Amino acid sequence: MPGDIEDALSSVFLNPSTPSYMPEDSYFTSVNPEETYAHLLNDSSDKNENNVSEAEKWEFIDSWLKSHFKDKRVPLFEKNSAVASALYEMALFNKQQDTMTEIIIKRQKIQAMEYRSEAKRIKDILETMRLSKDDLSKNGVHSLKTLTSLAIILGLANTEQSSYLSALAQLNLDILRAERNNNAIVGIIESMETRIQKAKSKNEKLDKLLYNLCKSWDSKEEEELRKWEKNMDLLLQKGKEYQDRIMKLERKYNELNVEEGGLRFKVLKKKEDYINYLEQEIGTKKAKLKTYQIMPPDIILAKLKTDEAKQKLAS
Repeated sequence: MPGDIEDALSSVFLNPSTPSYMPEDSYFTSVNPEETYAHLLNDSSDKNENNVSEAEKWEFIDSWLKSHFKDKRVPLFEKNSAVASALYEMALFNKQQDTMTEIIIKRQKIQAMEYRSEAKRIKDILETMRLSKDDLSKNGVHSLKTLTSLAIILGLANTEQSSYLSALAQLNLDILRAERNNNAIVGIIESMETRIQKAKSKNEKLDKLLYNLCKSWDSKEEEELRKWEKNMDLLLQKGKEYQDRIMKLERKYNELNVEEGGLRFKVLKKKEDYINYLEQEIGTKKAKLKTYQIMPPDIILAKLKTDEAKQKLAS
């Protein structure tokens, strides 16, 4: 009897007469998705904003607003070309989304109907074989629950053994891929840690270098400051000496009464110029006097000497 039960269960769950899931192509028995998508594309292309006049836009917008608000009053708003373009685009998008929502709802209804039909078929088979959950052993119930949970976790559409094996193989591949990615991430982390350590060591070296530079700079600055202080002291001393000398010269100048005696610079300059003029005049007169000094003291001899000089000049 246990062997018959296991054979019956395997025939029901692993090899059902009809598939335990609905193929993707048969989801839309009452709705053809290709025709629906083509219809949506045709609507969007036929109602392109560039091919529709503003009057047609407002007609489409009014019908959309009435269907949206139904028995309620449509709020008042300003009507212009910019508002018409914005509302027209919104209405087209909303209509497309409503159509897609209807398709999804119909698809889900068909799926629910198929799942209920499949559940009824399996239930009828179990009732025909007079099998129930109570007839199974505890291990069988536990195994069945485990298989059910595993099918839900793996996202299986059917419960055949090949589906479990394929899903587990894919899971192993995903695990291996995750491990490779994890190893790559670990390698990147190790590389980053190595770079961080190198950066820290370089940072420490730079800190030491900066400290030494600051220290040497401070020592040089201190030496320069000491030199400047010495030079400043020397300059202050020289300035004081020059100040004392200036004060002595001022006292001596006041004692000589130069200004009261008319010995100012302008006056002295004029006198110097006059003396130079007199020296020039004296020089010219001395030259003339020298020519007369050559003449003999006797008038007759001087006259003869003069005539002789004139004859020489004439010849």
